[in-house]
This record gives sequence, structure tokens and C-alpha cells, in this order.
Amino acid sequence: MGMLRIGPEFGSEVWVGRERELSLTQTALTRLARGSGSVLRLVGEPGIGKTSLLAIIDQAAADCGYQVFHAVADQLSHQSPLSVLLACLGVRQRPDDPSRAEITQTLLGRAPAFPATGSTLAAVADMLVSLVDDLCAAGPTVLIVDDAHWMDEPSTVVWRRLASSAEHLPLLLVAAHRQDPSRPTHTPAGGGRGHEHLLSLTPLDDTEVSQLLTGLLGAPPGPTLSRWSGAAVGNPRYLHELADVLAREDLVQVVAGHADLRDDDDRIPPALTAALTSRLGLVPDAGDVLRTAALLGTEFTVTDLSVVLGRPVRALADVVQRAVAARILAGSGQRMTFCHPLIRQALHDAVALPLRRALHLDLARELAAAAAAPLTVARQLEAAGGVENRWVPDWLQRSAPALADADPALTVRLLHTQLGQLPTDDPHRAALSVALARALQLLGRWEEAADRAREALASSTGLDAHGELHWLLIRALNNSGKTDEAELILRQALTRPAAIPEPWRGRLLGTLALITRAGTGGPDEAEKLAAEALDAGRRCGDDCAIAGASVVLSLTHSDRRDHPAALRYAEQALTTLVGHPDHPELEMFALHCRVVSLQDMARWREADRVLRLSREIRRRAHDIAAGSIGVTEATLHYWVGRWDEALTALTPVPDDPCGPFYPGLHRGGPALLRRGVTALIAVRRDDRALAETHLHTGPEVPAGRSTDEDSEGFLLAARAVHAEQQGEPERGTALLATMLQHRPDTGTGPHHPWFADLIRMASACTDTSTVTATLDLARLWTEAEKTPGRAAAMRQRCVGLATEDPGPLRTAVQHYRSAGPRTELAATLEDLAVVLAGHGATDECRAAATEAIGLYSRMGATWDVRRTEARLRGRGVRRGVSGPRAPRPVSGWAALTATERRVAVLVAEGRSTSEIATTMLLTRRTVQTHISRALHKLGLQSRNQIAREVLRNAGAR
Repeated sequence: MGMLRIGPEFGSEVWVGRERELSLTQTALTRLARGSGSVLRLVGEPGIGKTSLLAIIDQAAADCGYQVFHAVADQLSHQSPLSVLLACLGVRQRPDDPSRAEITQTLLGRAPAFPATGSTLAAVADMLVSLVDDLCAAGPTVLIVDDAHWMDEPSTVVWRRLASSAEHLPLLLVAAHRQDPSRPTHTPAGGGRGHEHLLSLTPLDDTEVSQLLTGLLGAPPGPTLSRWSGAAVGNPRYLHELADVLAREDLVQVVAGHADLRDDDDRIPPALTAALTSRLGLVPDAGDVLRTAALLGTEFTVTDLSVVLGRPVRALADVVQRAVAARILAGSGQRMTFCHPLIRQALHDAVALPLRRALHLDLARELAAAAAAPLTVARQLEAAGGVENRWVPDWLQRSAPALADADPALTVRLLHTQLGQLPTDDPHRAALSVALARALQLLGRWEEAADRAREALASSTGLDAHGELHWLLIRALNNSGKTDEAELILRQALTRPAAIPEPWRGRLLGTLALITRAGTGGPDEAEKLAAEALDAGRRCGDDCAIAGASVVLSLTHSDRRDHPAALRYAEQALTTLVGHPDHPELEMFALHCRVVSLQDMARWREADRVLRLSREIRRRAHDIAAGSIGVTEATLHYWVGRWDEALTALTPVPDDPCGPFYPGLHRGGPALLRRGVTALIAVRRDDRALAETHLHTGPEVPAGRSTDEDSEGFLLAARAVHAEQQGEPERGTALLATMLQHRPDTGTGPHHPWFADLIRMASACTDTSTVTATLDLARLWTEAEKTPGRAAAMRQRCVGLATEDPGPLRTAVQHYRSAGPRTELAATLEDLAVVLAGHGATDECRAAATEAIGLYSRMGATWDVRRTEARLRGRGVRRGVSGPRAPRPVSGWAALTATERRVAVLVAEGRSTSEIATTMLLTRRTVQTHISRALHKLGLQSRNQIAREVLRNAGAR
């Protein structure tokens, strides 16, 4: 395995400040040697070093002896579907290769021109995937695409198909994207699943800038050069251009071992300014236009430029086009941008500071009068260094909601400044205080939001502001973990009807109902309060109050196991909130209720689809409420077998046991759930270090608080399975047996998902009384369901396991296979295999065990695989075929194993590797191994040749 060779020959913009990216790249190349692939996405602005890093990866992979394929997309790529991947894989350049020739023939066989749509395009896409599979079968393969933001859509679809299976192949996919400034990337470097990494090439920091300039200038930068070199915004290309200008214009001297400007000034030196703006001479009469554009920012719209200059767009078109031709300006989506920030900085700094601030304020006023985007106006106000009290308060009052949604931090700064200048009796103060509290909450600054709401309440005289400020104060207190204080304030406020206007009374009643259920109160009181909130909301037509009350009613009906009613109320809340994008947290509460109700009704696939709706809601919520949906995601991902996604979903969930409650969870629930899910996955994967971290350390539930199944249950189950691992089934049984006190009429969350585990452990230590008690409780939970759902399926499994009757277990297996919870399907198949072993049904036993172990392997459940094999050995059954075996030929069709033959047949049917893996319940890597072995035994080179071999041996299957 070769190592990355990092050196100046690749460009210093890569090796300075790119240690983490290079380390991840090295890890990805190392994984290839072990047969595991990765996906790398390089994202960054132009000039940040993406192409140079691609060159390093290309060279390093080639040095390792890997197959490397490279392509560069461009603006014309969209006109030719699949053109990028065809070019990358050298389809047209390798007519001698049978697979590539077949692809070319398919393209030309239908029409002279490349087909844009239809079955041919789909067929070629499948053939490209098969070609990559063949390449991977031959050896580690690297696909690199530069400027992938121009990649055509069909190529993108195929790329995603390859990315979804790269982990199980010796395949490294690397794509470089230009970052779209209008959609900044929030995913950190190395984010995503274990084999997928986003390498966000960020600007160099001050230390790295200094290091790069030292290499370019021959000496470390001095204090003056260091002060304004930041105008290059850490972009290596800009810094290179800057160094070129400094050297060409002889603006730098080395004194006392440091390179610095000859003139000590805080601004860009005039000589350098002249050098940077020299290309302005290529655009005569453009000075005023470009200086005004510089005041608008590094990016601006031509419409805004037209407004502030008082000139129609058509009158500016020629100047803007010539500036683009001179590489002063460039298009960036719907906006214009300066090609070089230093040019913009030089134009900006050329205007004296007092005049510049006055101009910014003037621009802000003109843009506001023209109804420009609030964010555009706000940036001009901030650049002006202050606000004034003539038109700004009115504009802020109108624009604050939209501005807060676009940039809550800027909104907070402007509102703080404006409120600091307003007289105490100014009529705008109440509305601006409410807006400030809202913006602070969007930033998650709950303590400040609560303080601001309290201050505003003390001085507010308007009833509408009074009601909203109570609403904001309660939300801020709850989200900062001060639920008891929030409940006290709510009860006090609601005892004074005249103090809370009717439109807000319903919302506050609904919030009190939610807090009551999540705290020490029960479903009865919560349901009563929610009914009052629903009536109040309907009287005044307040959709938010109706939705909030519906959420609580969904939760209370779920407590009573009336899952259809709970689902109806959740859907009522979501329907009511359509057209109200300013309540994303409440939408996520309603989504949680809908997802959980669907799970309780065993409608798993529908629950999975519904959960995807949360992505748009979370975007509107600025990720502040991500934790509230994280607990929902985590549990669903766990049960459907996506354990890595479950751990990722729990990332934003706080560990604070006194933090905010989430829908469906009581106080302390989120912290225990994060701990419990992580521990259970770690135990089942036999990750002992991670398991120990979460099993015995971490936050405990506050005294006197109860939790539901999705928090306490996971941790108890993790500790019980861990005890089972240690050979202590008695201790595991005792831990899980504490769940037997939770009956369906207590209003606490269900614990029936863990009943079969309890029966397994109790049976292992011949604890018949616990087995009997568990069966009785399983019956009660099933009878409590208004319609048969999740509890009914679990009861079938429990009865079959306790009585060693394969019938109920077969029924449960069929249910789980059709419904979709992979984790419960695998466990039930394991139980069925063990029971069948006791009945002497060896063939069916082995089939069930093989399927269970395949599912466990896909989840990484190492311990479950070992436990399954141990339980079967205890009943005299080992996996595999016993008895003497006839010698198998080493080559030809007869050399193939039964599994390899079945894989070959599926390949001949045109199935992709992922489709074969799904059909056979194998990992993709295992399927690829079978394909590679089949190719070797048959003496073939491609999947397409396998089809002919299958037809030739059709009678020998």
C-alpha cells in the first residue's frame, strides 16, 4: 500500500492546512486494499484546492497499483445524458473491451444521436453499474469526477447507485463540487455514514495563511501584511495572485526576517490597490458602477444595483458584461460576484469611512423603499455601523419575521442596536421586543430569549403582545430545561382570563397540557386541558392552538393504546399546520405522533416515508429543534435495522436529564434514550468499549420522574443483553422483569418489544414463573390495542417461544417480513430456528438460521450471530451440510457452489449487485465475492459473459 506523497509539486495550497482531508483520503485508500470502498465529496469555493487534491488522490491511487478513472464535467454535460460517466470510464476510448463495446453498441443501436430518455438510457445505466462491478472484481478501483456540480442528472443517479454500495466493494468514488453560496453546506468534514465523507475545504486560517505566504514570499509575513492579507479570505488561489502582485510591483521587503509592505498602513497600500484594480481600465466608465457594487457586497443582484443607481437594468447590461469579460465580475447562480475579493476590498476601502457608512445607510433606505429582500437591506444597515429612528423601526417591525428566518443572528444584532436607541415610550418597542425574543429562540439562545420576554412583559401594555410574550417565555423556559417554572407561570397566567387574549389562550392551554403529560401529571389531566385548548382554538380560528391540542390528544390516545385515534389526531394537527411554516417545532411534534402511531399499528414502511417529511421542517427550524425529531428517527432506524443512522440521529439529542422534554417522552427520556439506544447497539455489535461507556455512566432520570419505553426500555434491554453476554441470564432476567410492573392501563409507555428477550433469558435459567407472568402481560397488552398491532405480533412470538410451538413463530415471521422491522424479523427467525431444532426439522431450522444470521450480519450484530449459533449448537444443530462431500471440480460450471450458481442466474437476469444482495439477504460485499469467484472458476472477465454461460448450462442447474 503506497502512502500519500505530499509535496510542493502538487501545489502548496493543498498541503497547507489540509492535514485532515489528506488523512481521510489516506484512510480511504487503505480501505481499498482491504476490499472496502468509500465515497469522498470535496466541496469548496473556486481556488480552494479541490483540483489539486484530486491530483494527489489520482497519483497516490496509481502508485498503489489501483485502477484510476478520471473525468471533468462542464456546462455542456447536461446536454448529453450519462456523458460524464461514459467519459470517466473511457467507454468510447476502449473499443477493444467487450463490456465497453457493448455499451457503445447499445448507444448507437437505437439512434445516431445519444438517447436522452427511455429504456436505452436505463439499460446503459445498468451496464455502467455492471462495468464498475466487473472492474472491482478485477481489483481496487477509483473513480474521480471534477466539477461534479455540472454532472448530468443520469450520471448523478448512477453515481448515487454506486455510492450506496461502495462500502461493500473495493471502490473509491471521489467528486469535487463547487460550493453554491446560496446553499451553504452544514455537514462537517467526515460527516455522513462510516464510508461517506464530506471534505469541506474551508478557507485557510491565519496560521495557515502565514505558512503559505512564507513559502511564496520566502519569509514569514510581517504585521502589516498579516493584517490585511485576510482580504484574500484564506483562498489559496487569491493568496497566490496576491503574492504575484506583491513581487511584480515590488511592494514587499524583508526586514528582520519578515516579509512586509514597504508602507505601514492599515488599509491596502495605494500601490497594491492600483495593481489590484488595474484591470478596471479594461472597462471604461465603470468606476461608479463597480464602486457601488462593492458597497453592496462581494455578491449582489443586478436588480439591487439598478435600484441604488437609479438606472434601468438594460442601461447597466453593457457595463456588467464588460466587467465579466475582464474577469472583474462573474455570475454565481442568480447573483453577480467579484472574481477576486481583494478587488472588491480595494474598491470598498477607497471610499472614506464616514462617507462609506453614510452611503450604506442611503443604500439601505433605497433598497427598503424598493421592497428588496430584508436580508439585503439588513446587511447594508449593519455595514452602516448603526441605525436611525426615522424609517428603520417601521421597516424592522414589518420585516423582522422574514429576516429572522433568513439570518437570525443578524436580526438579533440589529434589534439589539435599535432597541438600545429607542426611547422607553416608543410604540415600536413591544413589537421589536417580541421579534427579538423570536430570533433568539431560532438561535437556541433560550436563556436570553426568556430574559428578553420577561423584560418585555414587564413593560408591555398591549394584550396581543402580552399573549405572544407569554407564549415565547414558556417555550424558552421549557427548552432551557426549566419546565417547572414554565408550568407555574402558565397556571398563574391562565387564572387571569383578562390578561391573556383569546387567540393566545388556546395555545397556552395546549402547552400546559403537553407539559402536564410530560411531567408529573397524567393523561387524564392532559386530555382535559387539551380539550379546552381545542375548543378555544376553534372559537377564535387559531390553527396553532388547534394543532397543539391535537398533538396532546394524539399522545393521550396513544397512552390508552387507541392507535387509530392517535393517528387521526396527529394527521389533524399536520393538516391544520399546512400553510403555517412558522411553527416547525409543532410540526415535528405532530410528525412524531404520526410516526409512533404508525409503528404501534405495525405500519413500518409508511412510518419511514412519513419521517422523511421532517427534513424540510428541520431546515425551516434552523436545526434548533433537531433533537426533538432525533429521538423519533433513532427508534425507527433501530427497529428497521439501520443502526448507523440511529446513532447519527441521536447526535443532536442532549445528554442533560433535566433538559427539554420531547413529544411522547417524559422528563429525562431523551437523555436515557440516547444512552440506551447507543448502549444496546454497542452490546449487540460486541463493541465493548462503547458499551461500557454508556451502560454504567451517564445521566440518570430525576427522582420521581417516569419515562416511557423508548428511553428506559432501551437501557434496561442493553444491560440485560450485556448480562447475557457475561453468562449471567439470571441477572438479565431480573433487569427485564422490572418491566412487568408496567401494565397497559397505567399510562406509561409499552414495554412489550422486550418481552421475547425476557422469555428467552428466563427460559435459559428455568424461571417458569417469569415466563408465565410475561405471557399474561403480553396478552393484556394485546387486548388493550383497539386494533391488532405491534403488541399482537409480539405476543405470537412470545407464545411460540415459551411453548416451543413453531406455528405462532411462523405467523410472527410472516408478519415481520411483510411489515418491515428487520430487527424483530431477525430475532424471531432465530427463535424459530431454535424451536425447529427441538422438533428435528433440521432443513427448515437451517434455512431460518441462515436468514437470521444474514440479517444480523447486515446490521453488524456480531453478538446476535454468536448467540444464534450457540443456541443451535445447544440443540445439536450446526450450520452447513454435514456428511462426506464429493470432490468438487476446481473450474467450469460444475465448480460453482449452489450459492454461486444462484448468483450467476440472477446476474444473467440483469440484476444489479445490490438487487441480488436484497433478494438473497446477503451483504453486497458477499455477493461481489461470489461473482468474483464465479468469474474465476468460469474463466470469464465480465458479468455479460456470465449470462451466456448460464444459458449454455441451463440444464445443469
